[in-house]
Amino acid sequence: MFSSSRKLLILIVVLALNLAEGAFAGGPRWVAGSSYFNTSVKGQPLHWKNGAVSYYLDQGALTPYAYHTLMTSVVAQSAAIWNNVPTAAVNITLGGYLNEDVNGSNVIAGTNGVTVPADIQSTATSKPLAVVYDADGSVINAFFGPGASSADDCRDNGVMTIVDNVATDGTIQHALMLLNGLCAGNSAQLSILQYQMVRALGRILGLDWSQANESMFVGDQITADGLAGWPIMHPVEYVCSISGIPCTPNGMILRYDDIAAVNRLYPVTSANLSSFTGKKLTAAATISVQGTIHFKSGQGMQGVNAVLRPLKQGTETPDIRYTVTAVSGSLFQGAEPNPVSGPNDNQGNPFNKYGSDDQTLEGSFDLSGVPLPIGTTIADYQLSFEALNPLYASGYSVGPYTQGQVSPSGTMPVITLSGLTAGTSIMQDVVIQDSGAESYNVPDGDQLEPAPVSVSGEWTGRITSYGHTGWFALPVRANREATIEVVALDESGKPSENKARPVLGAWNGTDAPDASPVSSTVQSFNGDQAGLTTLSVAIVAQGYLTVGVADSRGDGRPDYLYRGRLLYADSVMPARVSLNGGPITIRGIGFRPNSVVTINGVAAAVTSITPTEITAIAPPANGAKGVVLLTVNDPATLAVTAIEDGLSYDAMGGDALGIVTAPLGTVASGVPAPFTVKALSADSQTPASGVTVTFTVTEGAASLGCGQLTCSVISGGDGLATMSVSTNSTALAQVTASLSDGASVITEFSGSAPPAIVALTPSLYIASGVTASWSPQVEVLNGSAPQAGQSVNWSVSTSAAPSSATAISNASGIASAQFNIGPLAAGAALPLYACLPGNTTCAAFQVYSVHSEVAQLIAVSGAGQTLSSSGTPVPVVLKVTDAVGHPMAGGTVAFYETLKQWTPDCPSQGRCPSAPTLVTQTVQAISGADGLVALTPLTGNGEPTRLYVTAVTGNVASLNFEIEQHP
Repeated sequence: MFSSSRKLLILIVVLALNLAEGAFAGGPRWVAGSSYFNTSVKGQPLHWKNGAVSYYLDQGALTPYAYHTLMTSVVAQSAAIWNNVPTAAVNITLGGYLNEDVNGSNVIAGTNGVTVPADIQSTATSKPLAVVYDADGSVINAFFGPGASSADDCRDNGVMTIVDNVATDGTIQHALMLLNGLCAGNSAQLSILQYQMVRALGRILGLDWSQANESMFVGDQITADGLAGWPIMHPVEYVCSISGIPCTPNGMILRYDDIAAVNRLYPVTSANLSSFTGKKLTAAATISVQGTIHFKSGQGMQGVNAVLRPLKQGTETPDIRYTVTAVSGSLFQGAEPNPVSGPNDNQGNPFNKYGSDDQTLEGSFDLSGVPLPIGTTIADYQLSFEALNPLYASGYSVGPYTQGQVSPSGTMPVITLSGLTAGTSIMQDVVIQDSGAESYNVPDGDQLEPAPVSVSGEWTGRITSYGHTGWFALPVRANREATIEVVALDESGKPSENKARPVLGAWNGTDAPDASPVSSTVQSFNGDQAGLTTLSVAIVAQGYLTVGVADSRGDGRPDYLYRGRLLYADSVMPARVSLNGGPITIRGIGFRPNSVVTINGVAAAVTSITPTEITAIAPPANGAKGVVLLTVNDPATLAVTAIEDGLSYDAMGGDALGIVTAPLGTVASGVPAPFTVKALSADSQTPASGVTVTFTVTEGAASLGCGQLTCSVISGGDGLATMSVSTNSTALAQVTASLSDGASVITEFSGSAPPAIVALTPSLYIASGVTASWSPQVEVLNGSAPQAGQSVNWSVSTSAAPSSATAISNASGIASAQFNIGPLAAGAALPLYACLPGNTTCAAFQVYSVHSEVAQLIAVSGAGQTLSSSGTPVPVVLKVTDAVGHPMAGGTVAFYETLKQWTPDCPSQGRCPSAPTLVTQTVQAISGADGLVALTPLTGNGEPTRLYVTAVTGNVASLNFEIEQHP
């Protein structure tokens, strides 16, 4: 119905004006809003002051046929069409001439806009209406783009208008009317051009497009009577061909709808009658039917076309020749700022620049200024209501809704008004009893306290009142993608694009209330299904996702029903699968039975689906290792949710390995020893289960328990994996344990030859930065028997000095030394050796420096004693360990003791007795090589007491216990 070139022209007109297309049909084109305009004129139609418009003509000729003198007459005739309305205070007159011939040499499009002569600029209010004769179309092309003046589209571009200056007092100050010389080469074209000039002058006066007798174009039921009542100010030319010929019959005669509209905008009143000689008072010479159409909830129903027609005498048949229309809510704003779209439209104009924010006007209609049928002094009328054509939007908009029309809700009534005469004024309020209900009003919270998203991820809601936004929140994890969907519905629950126009926004839960959304829809109905609006959100941080659902116009009504959905995959278990794939469970919300799961781009076999859980079989890795992308897709709506870092084939990025036990130094030849490692997640705390640990002989002649040089073991639930290792050679051997992400640990050892020396206490874990005492022990063997009297030499280093460099094995073959260890830097590993004479046979010890900040406390004995007041508590023994459970030497433990007088236990009812504090003290202890510390508890020296103790070590570990000495 609409040509693409026309759509382009409308868009460029809006950009050139820097005025929002605030259409208010069946009357005013613009209504002063709550921004930009003076408060005193809010809700008043924009108009020319006193109805006076002076136009100034171009000095050049339009075409050789449409020469200057002829065009002077044609313009005057077109203006007279409006001037001659006997009940309208309009006076469009020739004011003079422009200072030049306006043409392509002085109207030039540039990167910063269009350069024009001074006397046609928007500020040239001394020449308020400039009529430009664009002989070759170059001026139109400069304003609207190359090809905009094409002679192939004269129906739409014969006359172009620009209203470019509106004052804050609600008066129009300046406008341009551009006549296209490419559409005026002969008398037939000129007659069409003059018809278009009448329409253009109506727009310049401030009249909006209007819909009347629209139904006759459905099924091509065009009649003479229908055309007689079809307004000059209709939005789309159904009758003209593209070239403009033939066109609307009687195009120089205003219809009753046009006359009533200009009467309402420019009424003749007792105050201005003297300025319009020969004209009649509008109110006294016409009839008026005003009122409000309501939902049953009481809210006004905006955007309904109110239609008034006289009945043919003696019948119930309306006479469509005299059709007059007005759209409900024509004075109310058609758009309101909303949190998703922001305060301004895409031209930078505030949404609330046009139209009043007085909600009592939301459903009001004004059918005043209506002349009686020719030759009658009294008539019965039919008042009816109808939907506006949903295609009438943007530059073609009829009524206050410019983004898209809204279908009325409920059954529209037909009302007969009898015996109306000139001067009659009727108020007719209408309540539509079967209009949109208030059901499906799910709690949707507000921006500060959003409602939780439905457990299933799907809900049915309603944008219920003007300016309403629905707010919902969901806890989310980082590195996820979610899709929000809203399908606009009509009252029957079917998808519709003629009700709400949803827009969606997403915020981080910590965003300020006035923050812009981190993601939002550019336009409504961007999905692949009817009524569907969709938004994809990338979640980069753990926290809360807040979702806003609004109408793009900032509107809200009882018939704005929608079905919402949040598709979000939160987690997958297990987090690691083998390279052969395996069963997984995906948890989230919004899953539907048609969901498709892909892992690393390969479809997984789905075994079951509920709204919150999907079970599937992950396919084989096909060469992939480490973290892979998991997606859940809805092929019907193209919605996608993704988990970027929650699933891995084998080890995940950042997984690490640590040695638990390993053969080290010299080991007994031919005796298998366990090499045990622990796989940990990237947080270094959580065991990584189900990952492949590969043990490889990387140097020497060691043997692995599997009989191969490389063996793989899957880590258990505790992250542990073990491989037995042995050697029969005295040469150095090396075995490496590794993960697929590159993490690895190494142990080195060699086989023993008689006599042999074995470390009995091979490891010490010491807090970094401290000094501790340690007595490592070795056993000297001759074969398998202990060897007494053997000299053992201990190594010496700057960080570990023994009390004696040599020790002699006792009858059990055991020798020891006393070392002062430390201080060591964090993460350091210090080897110590005990060697037999010749230093060819040694036992190795390893001292590990561990972080004391993450030390843990374990109660060994004495915590939580209960005894009589005459008894003596046993010492409390605690154990300090590093983060993975090794005993830690040199750890500082602070015991905070509070001794209170004994009181009975709290009664089942009433208040607990208050116990006075007798004494408090803080005691520090340093853990030994076994990680143990001891505390001698405070006592009451025979008096009944309760001792409360908190033991603290590192940055995170604490242990609370109580010792009771009762009467």
